Amino acid sequence: MEAHFAHTYVILFGKLAVGGLLSLAVPPFFEMERGFYKSTGAVFVAMAYLMAAGEAYLYLRYGERANVTLVSVTGWLLFAALFSAYLFTLFVERPLLRARLFPAAVAAGFLALVVTGLGYVPTEITRVAGIPFAASMAVGAATTGAAVTGMLLGHWYLIDTGLDLMPLKRMLVFCRACVRLEIIVVVAAALTMWVWPGRPWAEGFELVFGERFFLLFVARVSAWMLALFLLFLIHRTLAIPQTMAATGLFYVQALVVAVGEICGHWLLFRTGIPL
Repeated sequence: MEAHFAHTYVILFGKLAVGGLLSLAVPPFFEMERGFYKSTGAVFVAMAYLMAAGEAYLYLRYGERANVTLVSVTGWLLFAALFSAYLFTLFVERPLLRARLFPAAVAAGFLALVVTGLGYVPTEITRVAGIPFAASMAVGAATTGAAVTGMLLGHWYLIDTGLDLMPLKRMLVFCRACVRLEIIVVVAAALTMWVWPGRPWAEGFELVFGERFFLLFVARVSAWMLALFLLFLIHRTLAIPQTMAATGLFYVQALVVAVGEICGHWLLFRTGIPL
């Protein structure tokens, strides 16, 4: 139980690393200072190493009792290595190598998330049932990474005061799309598990909608709604335009998304449902 609890929360680092790397593709690379990608990439690569280290520690100490396998550990180590290699290319002029390493690192990150999601499928159920878990983790990673990248990008306007609003507006659109996609995918995943033959997750759904965890479920849904509302406020603020106010709202939005993900992971730990 202790190992399972720890692993459920370690995944938050992995989500942030993978989603953060993906979000670096949103601002136009050749229209911004390289420093933004260096500093932001360094934050996310640190998250990648925290995830890989946590995964390896749990595997060595608890084995598969922590929902960790050698394949998942290898996947996260590979992701961290590729991400580090990509970050290195930001300090040198190797555009072809950088162009190849970025999609490779993104693919490795999402593959590691998929393998991690499969670890939450009960052993007596077919691995096909891991699709809802993997899909929920993938969209959760995109949403988390987009929220934090939006916050960091807004903060960059304090450094580059003459930067055009277009990169921040593109990040806003991406954040909104990620939140909406996460809602759709998670709801679809939950419905799929609800109608799964034999209803192996019936007890989990009873816990979600029972007295003990229903408020946590409400908090998860409320976080989505509040995140969308904050993104609407950011849109209105950028129309003024007022970048510093928009950045402050991005800070709050990133916090709301993080709290929502924590609620979802707590529900995953207690009920086995990837919300």
